[in-house]
Amino acid sequence: MDNTGASPVYRGNLEKLITKIDVERGIDLGNYRRQYLERRLATRMRSVGVHSYRQYLDLLDREPTEYAALLDALTINVTDFYRDKTVFEIFRREIVPLMIESKMQTRHRMIRVWSAGCATGEEPYSITMSFMDALGERQKDFLLTVLGTDLDPGALAKARQATYAAEKLQSIPLEHQVRYLHMHGDTFSVRPEVARHVKFRQMNLFSERPISVVDVIFCRNVFIYFSREQQAEVLEHFWGALARGGFLVLGRSEKLAPSVSGKFELYNGRERIYRKPMSV
Repeated sequence: MDNTGASPVYRGNLEKLITKIDVERGIDLGNYRRQYLERRLATRMRSVGVHSYRQYLDLLDREPTEYAALLDALTINVTDFYRDKTVFEIFRREIVPLMIESKMQTRHRMIRVWSAGCATGEEPYSITMSFMDALGERQKDFLLTVLGTDLDPGALAKARQATYAAEKLQSIPLEHQVRYLHMHGDTFSVRPEVARHVKFRQMNLFSERPISVVDVIFCRNVFIYFSREQQAEVLEHFWGALARGGFLVLGRSEKLAPSVSGKFELYNGRERIYRKPMSV
């Protein structure tokens, strides 16, 4: 769809669409470059046979499941090792050392992390390698558990296999490739000493009892599947699951529901990283 010389009406309907997605799904598309956003939206709109943003607004009203397809069109649900480099840099350089120091001071040996919506497992393994790298020889002093949950049993089966195509290596730091992976021609596998820290479980975030007492929760690019009310419910679960001082990492396009935003401290606004206060 060519936006050259777009009329105010055209631009206004696009802004209405962006606002609607924000209000109803809590997805902030303001972080996307406008040309990229328009191009992806145009592709999705053609695939469903609509020719204007006004028509697409009506479609979202009639068929809320279209939000999930929109997520695919924007490609913000693609999973990979160390996905979103800046997020993992902050996690590895700031959050992990902070947590290790806190554990040492309080003499707590357990480190528990929850990757909600883990898909095929790249995120939980990335988290585990980050901790192992930071712990070094101190690994024996801690009990590290990373729990990956997802609704899709097929994705979880793939995650448990811990074997991936070689092209995924490009997002993994070289030192981690050498230290934590086994190469098998055009595939590689996560070493057993890494995989033993990771557990996978099928979970519906609404109907099952949430995990308890975790230090970090990753839940990125999942909220577009939920209404604002459902998001608030999940965030309440996350609040209850986090230990004092624990961290919540959302996708960059996501934000806290108003009903829980006052409960968390903002750690990094750009990367949507929040913290549960120590004082609660």
